[in-house]
Formats: sequence, C-alpha cells, structure tokens
Amino acid sequence: MKKNRKDENKEKKSFFQKILEKEENSRNRDNLKARSLKKTTMNTRIIFVMVFFILIFLFIVLYLVYFQLFKADSLASNDHNKRNWVDENAIVRGNIYDTNGKLLVYSQKDDNGYNKRIYNFGRVDSSFTGFSSVQYGKSGLEKSYNNQLLNLPKAPVSKLRGMIEKNGVGNNLNLTINQDIQDIAYKYLQDHTGAIVVMNPKTGEILAMVSNPTFDPNTLDRDWGQLIQNNEGPLLNRVSQGIYRPGSTFKIVTTTAILDKGVDQNYNDTGKETIQGYDIKNFGDQIFGALNLRSAFINSVNTYFAAKTDLIGKEAFKEVSESYMFNKSYDFDLSLVKSKIPFEDLNQADLAMTGFGYGKTQVTPLHMALVTSAIANDGQMMAPILVKSVMNKDGKKIEEKTPKLLSRVTSVENAQKIRDLMVGVVNEGTGKSAYQPGVQIAGKTGTADRENGSTDAWFVGFAPAYDPKISVVVILENDGSTGGEVAAPIAGAMIKDITYQVKLN
Repeated sequence: MKKNRKDENKEKKSFFQKILEKEENSRNRDNLKARSLKKTTMNTRIIFVMVFFILIFLFIVLYLVYFQLFKADSLASNDHNKRNWVDENAIVRGNIYDTNGKLLVYSQKDDNGYNKRIYNFGRVDSSFTGFSSVQYGKSGLEKSYNNQLLNLPKAPVSKLRGMIEKNGVGNNLNLTINQDIQDIAYKYLQDHTGAIVVMNPKTGEILAMVSNPTFDPNTLDRDWGQLIQNNEGPLLNRVSQGIYRPGSTFKIVTTTAILDKGVDQNYNDTGKETIQGYDIKNFGDQIFGALNLRSAFINSVNTYFAAKTDLIGKEAFKEVSESYMFNKSYDFDLSLVKSKIPFEDLNQADLAMTGFGYGKTQVTPLHMALVTSAIANDGQMMAPILVKSVMNKDGKKIEEKTPKLLSRVTSVENAQKIRDLMVGVVNEGTGKSAYQPGVQIAGKTGTADRENGSTDAWFVGFAPAYDPKISVVVILENDGSTGGEVAAPIAGAMIKDITYQVKLN
C-alpha cells in the first residue's frame, strides 16, 4: 500500500527534524563541555595564583624569620649600617690609651654636631686603631671593640634596651701598646714596605705594631679614593693579616723538631741535597762540608735542614709545627689570618723545603712573634694581648685580660739550646749586622723568594738574650735583599733604641 505524498513529506520532515535536533543536542553538549572546561581552567588558574601567592608569602615569612634569628645581630652591628650612626652619635665614643695612660684616640664634636674621632698619632698607630667613618665604616680596634667603646650590650634585645637607656658615654680601652716603642718602630719602618712587631715574650703583650705603607685616619674620608687605588695596600694591617713565606726564620721550628725527636745532628754538606729528584741548594751555592746543628743554624744551611726534615718525617714534623700553633686558631683583638702548613698537600720534596721555610708555608708577622717569644720564654708560647682592659666612664674595670699560656712548644732545656744558637747567629753568623755592644741579642735571619723574583727580608729575635724583655719581628716586603743585609741591622738598631730610651718592666 503506497504512502500518500502528505505522509512522505511528514516523514521527511520528521527525519530532518531529528537530524537538526541531534545536531542541536551535539552543539549543546559541546557548549556545555566548553563551558565546563573553561570553568575548570579558570579554577585551575585561580588555584595556581593562590598557591603562588601563598608560597611567596611563606618565603617572605621564612626569609624574615631567618634574618631575625640568624642575621639580625650581624646586620645591626654592621659598621656600614647608616641607621647605627644616628644612635651612635648620641654617645661619646670611649677613649683609647696606651699602657702608660697616654691618650691615643678620643672624640670631639665637629661643625655638624657629629662626634668626630681624633687620632693623636694618626699614621703611626693606624695599624691597630683603625678608623671610624660615617661614610666608610670601621676597621681595627674601632671595629672589633665597637660595642665596648659605645658601652652597648652584645645581645640584640638588651642592645635595644641599652640604646634607649644609654648614658651617652662609652667605655675606654687601655692597650698594651707602649707609644714610645711604637714611635721607634715606626721610625725604622717608615721608608720600607713591611711590618714590625714588638712583644713582651713573658706575657704576650704587644708593645708595638707597625704596618707600612699606612694611612692617616684623621683624613680618611678625604683620602679614601687614593687609598683604595693604592696597590700597596695601605689599609691592610700586615702584622696580623699579611701572609708570607717565613724563610730561614722557620728553622727555629725545625731545630725544635730535631732536638725533640732526637735526630742525629751531624751532616756532611756537599752544597746539594737531592730529595724526590729535586735538588736543594744553599744560598749563593755555598758548600760547608762537615756540620753539626750549631754550625748549620748560625750559617743557615738549607741542605742541612732539608735533610733533617726528611729524616724526621711528615707526622712528627707536623706534631712539632702544630705545637707552634700552625694550622690552629687563637683569639686576638684584631682580624687575624691563620698561619698554615698544608701537610696533606706536601710530597717528600715539599716537606723538605718546609724545613727551611720555603714550600707552601704561610705565616703572619704576628705569628712569627709568637714563635720567637716562645723560645725567649723557655718554651712557653703566650697568647697575644693588645687590649689589656676596658674601663667605664667612672674608671671601673669591666673587662681585663691576664697572661694566658697558648702552647708549650718544647722543654725548657731545648728552648735554652735554641736561644744559645740564636745568640750565635747575631754574634758570628748571618745576623752579625744586628749586633749591638752593651745588649746581647738572640736572633735569626730569613730570606724568602717571591714569585716576582724579589725577596722578603726577615729578622726575628729577642733581648736581652738571657733575661728577655722584648721580642721583635721585622719583615721588609718585596725588598730584594737578604734578612742579614737589611732586616737585621734595622732590628738591632731598634732594640738598642728601645733598650736605652724606654723604661721596660
């Protein structure tokens, strides 16, 4: 039975309508999916932004907590922190005196109302006084004793309270420096680059400390540009921060090892000692023949000390060297570079060269003063002291340092044997130019090659040899001469002046 046209049209219309409805439904589903996806994407972005800001917030919180717990004190005490100067200016910074009460440093108001520091012995004393500048911060004792000079507690919380309750007057420093000796040392060094240290070997008190070239802290702000462009380092305190090869002055340590370890003291010098394929020779290619410890020491024979160090061995030599505080830290009132012998990096030839002061050894003049003083003090090395006491404005002592044993480097007997060897150096050996009639000096010369082909010239010693009042170290940096030629006569003349011009305890 045939469908009529009307029914056919109706079926077609129904068919197309279903297709259209299906397409519409499909579009609706796609739109719904798109809206859902868009919503999901938007939610993801919102969550991402929220997490991002939460992480930033947490980072800031942790950052602030870290600085509050670990960095707040160092930042607050940083001498370049300009906020501190506002508070500091309300306090009259304490004075600095030498051991005899001579005024070295004090404060006075300038035209702008600031407490300006006045350095009575500017260039002569700047190696230890340092400077205190609003623009360039602090150095030396002005930095290391800043809290004491301002009478500020060290703890951060109490520091704030101290700033609020401040009495406007800082504490004073009494130094071990003897300004008369300081003036003499400066006189002898002012035409050279280098350092001089004078110490009381029995107490460890620093009597003089000179580094040259130097600077005038009174004119620091004006001179700053010139000072920082000077490649000779006038702002460096060579006494405690200058690092050098010790040259033959180190033979004091090696001699200690020879005596302590019972090594055979005889040797036949042929002018060359070959160790691990490396030829070690004497200064000027000298040949000495049959030697004992005394003749080797007073003539400073490199081959002898290289051979004996090789015989002693690394571990035993390290033990003796570290009794002299090499590779060890100790407290001092100024910034200090540690003297080092990198034993773990030394091969057999390196160790042999270490025995006569070459190789990889690095030492400060201050440390050589400790080494020398230990022999002068019967084998007892005393801790170095620069600030003897801190006094408040009423004259009450609030801090004081007393002599402290740092290390027992050898026996009394062996220290006295080394002393006698050092007397021989000055009387008839390489240090004859240090000899002074009327005062017996014990000493040791040293010459250390530099990478530029020049030399550092050393002299270390003490006097009077059999009742030491002072130990001295002279190093002339990049001088090009030997210790016996230039450092020894300076040390001898300086010791003579100190002996006859200064009253020593």
